[in-house]
Amino acid sequence: MKKIFLLLVTALFLLSLYGCNTSSSSNNPTEQTTVTDTDDLSLDTDTDSETEFNYDLEIYYNDKKIDNLNLFDALMPTEDGLIYSKINETSPNEIEYYRYYLDKKNSVKLGSIKNWSMQINDKAYVNNHLCFMASTGDITDEENRTLEFIDIDLNKNKMTTVFSDKGGFPYDTITGADNLVIITKVLNNGTSLELYDTETQKFKQLKYLEFDDKNSIGETIRKVSIDKSTKTISLLVLDCISQNEASLKIETYDYDMNFLKSYDISNISDDSNELIQGVQVFDFKNNYLFYQNFSITRCIGYIDSDKLKKSDISEDVDDTFSIVSASEDDSDTNLLYKRAESSSENNYIYLFDTTNKTMKETKFNIEEKGYTIGGISRIGKDNLMIMMSPDNTDEKSNLNPRIYFTKLSDLNFQ
Repeated sequence: MKKIFLLLVTALFLLSLYGCNTSSSSNNPTEQTTVTDTDDLSLDTDTDSETEFNYDLEIYYNDKKIDNLNLFDALMPTEDGLIYSKINETSPNEIEYYRYYLDKKNSVKLGSIKNWSMQINDKAYVNNHLCFMASTGDITDEENRTLEFIDIDLNKNKMTTVFSDKGGFPYDTITGADNLVIITKVLNNGTSLELYDTETQKFKQLKYLEFDDKNSIGETIRKVSIDKSTKTISLLVLDCISQNEASLKIETYDYDMNFLKSYDISNISDDSNELIQGVQVFDFKNNYLFYQNFSITRCIGYIDSDKLKKSDISEDVDDTFSIVSASEDDSDTNLLYKRAESSSENNYIYLFDTTNKTMKETKFNIEEKGYTIGGISRIGKDNLMIMMSPDNTDEKSNLNPRIYFTKLSDLNFQ
């Protein structure tokens, strides 16, 4: 299954995932839209400076500048700072991972990955462990690439490569919540759903779906969502009936993987090509669906009489909106944001409560002009890390990107 779905990824994080061959346009390039989306750089070994990849980032806490960091990617906020990566100054094929403490204003090195080529957005934060996937080698060549599963124990500030899968698919997904870390492994002619134990560092297969690579027919798991309140696991399953016909459905299971229900959500889009696109956000809890693919489809909907119905709110949620994917699904609320398209407009953050089905909004602007929201990361219920990016439409901006640490409870939602 890997061979027919793997595509060359551009420097702007072209994350098109596996799907049916319904259309040659089913693998649309996608710009980097959140701070946690990491570019695939395919780094050249003869690069002699890190400045092409790392950049200066200003750190703000409670609206006050407290520090500067030189980094490649801000991976995830923590309760006391953030986890970030940086390209090695003398060896650009090596990426280093650090933990930054806001109160001490210093960083602790966690580990590094040599011959690094790419890391995707998906992460799981469970039991104070940060788990994610990274690829080494040539990601376009199955014979010369390796997929690594990384576990950072934040109790010990220790980074461990749990496994190295030669030829592993670079876009395997990972989801975490309620002591569960679940990954989907794309294999030849199938997808394996596996549970990872942060204490034993062992894996257990939960489910396997077959896919006929040669004929592009079968089922594959797009994304996984975990609902802590109902103790259910939801799979977003793409069913390729033929090379020209596909459906999209949600399958729900209990924690023991006993099947509960299935919902066809193919009406999420009138364009069949949209159904097979790579999926950035899939969150299904309290019967509410939050969906965002790497093309143009965004949906806030709910299941009624076993069918997907789009919320009235969805009518105003177009491709200028982004849904915030939390590393730790520990809340009954979801965040969205709409970035200002010019310095004269406002940035908006939206808070949707899946329990009482209400949407509130707040403006998020900073005093200095020329900044828009570049991305938001969330951990737990209250910790936010908001990336403010220079509005460089004229390509003349000399402003540095900024990160603002804030509490969700401190934002004035109305």
